[in-house]
Amino acid sequence: MFKKALVLTVGTGTRPDVNIVLPLIKTVKDSRPDHVVFVVTKLSQEYAQAIAQDLALEPSTFDIKVLVNFDDVQAVFMEVNRLLRQLLEQGFSPADIQVDFTSGTKAMSAGAVLAAVYQGCQSLKYITGERDHGVVKNGTERFVSFCPNAIFANQEIKIAVELIKQLRFIPACEILDNLNPNLLADHELDLVANLQRVAQAYDFWDHFEHLKFSGTAKKVKWHLHELQQFQPSEDVVRQVHGLGLLLQNDQNVANELVIVDLFNNAKRRAREGRYDDGLARLYRLAEMLAQHILASRHKIITANVDLAHVPAAMHPIMAAHRDPDTGQIKIGLRIAYRLLEALNEEVGKKYISDKRLTHLLNERNHTILAHGNKPATAGLYQKLEKSIVELVTLQITDFISKCQKFNFPWLRQPDSDGN
Repeated sequence: MFKKALVLTVGTGTRPDVNIVLPLIKTVKDSRPDHVVFVVTKLSQEYAQAIAQDLALEPSTFDIKVLVNFDDVQAVFMEVNRLLRQLLEQGFSPADIQVDFTSGTKAMSAGAVLAAVYQGCQSLKYITGERDHGVVKNGTERFVSFCPNAIFANQEIKIAVELIKQLRFIPACEILDNLNPNLLADHELDLVANLQRVAQAYDFWDHFEHLKFSGTAKKVKWHLHELQQFQPSEDVVRQVHGLGLLLQNDQNVANELVIVDLFNNAKRRAREGRYDDGLARLYRLAEMLAQHILASRHKIITANVDLAHVPAAMHPIMAAHRDPDTGQIKIGLRIAYRLLEALNEEVGKKYISDKRLTHLLNERNHTILAHGNKPATAGLYQKLEKSIVELVTLQITDFISKCQKFNFPWLRQPDSDGN
């Protein structure tokens, strides 16, 4: 059988002629706890002792804790929270701890309830009944116990919001899916439904499913106050949709917006501490940048190079990369930048001359999720990101600004104009 604990606030009563002991004796009997913690003031300590004596409680089955700042809600919260934590350490579970906040100062009741909710206690209790001049009549007492499930449910919504802000979209959806709708008011029901759409939408975008993002984002009721921090501009939704159509029609396409989106995705992975995934995206971004310039300026597709557009001096190198089965010439990142250098492109010259960048890319290749067995570190990610930005900026002069504008809205940093 599980042990039960009761935390009971004890005041001095509302009037000198009020006997606070009797109803509190009744509430302890009603709860039948294995252990009682009396939360008292110096003046009410004698009442707790009287209750324990009347009930013939063994010294080992009760504690009396005297509050110093009994009119300070935060101080009471901290003290009762500490007492509840001690009960948990003693083996009591939150489901078997009841907090009775009938008696005591308003701060004592409020602090005790807040601590109970914070620790997830499954039962709160108070005494009610017929009143005479505001005091419950002896013999009419009713003990009202309730689980603060509605409070917990609303707290879960706040947790889901925080998870979305931390890019934990799937856990946020799981929390929202498991909420009991009977515990929520109409506003919260509407909020939950739309938070689910928000989490789903950004999860789609985070996984490069751009069309699903735009379709889901358009279903969100953005007027809800709690959602405004997540609301993308109409222009961003339109751009994401356009990007989805572009990628859907041509899997090998590379343009500025694709590069911007991939860079933002890399930064989000680093934000989560997933540096291996962030490094992989930065490597792909470097590759994509070369593909974009070769295709847009020189009509060269790296998956099928047309030698007619390649300087003659590069033909022998290109020939070495011809696929014997298909006859097509396919080149990777390093050869693509050598080709850009031969085409007198600044990006190509920068890549070939920047030994630090090539070293960092090689370091990435030695990480465990690439081709080696070294861990991917924050330091390596940060250094490679800096070098990649320097490279990309040669092609996209307002690159950082574009990245900011195309980012998830709550992750955007204001520019120099405060926008």
